[in-house]
Amino acid sequence: MSGRQHKHEKIHKNQPKDFLDYLVYFFTFATPLLEIPQALEIYFSRSAENVSLWTWGFFCLDNFVWIIYAWRRRLWPVLITSLLFEIIEFAVFIGIILYR
Repeated sequence: MSGRQHKHEKIHKNQPKDFLDYLVYFFTFATPLLEIPQALEIYFSRSAENVSLWTWGFFCLDNFVWIIYAWRRRLWPVLITSLLFEIIEFAVFIGIILYR
């Protein structure tokens, strides 16, 4: 690890949290939760008639890429958000396959 990287990490870790940090933390958990009603609708109604397999499949692939990126860059809020999205979107994707 170069001296520059180490210095950057040390400065970043010591920075106090501000409003934007807390706003990002809120959306890290809140945004994926907004997809839960779609998953519940599919599983409770046992129908995915008007839900696009291609769209939700792409969302799953997209989040997989973000998970890898966030893991490599140590971007924890992005990693957590992407993991939550992946779980919910994969559940929707499987529901579409089951109830189409």
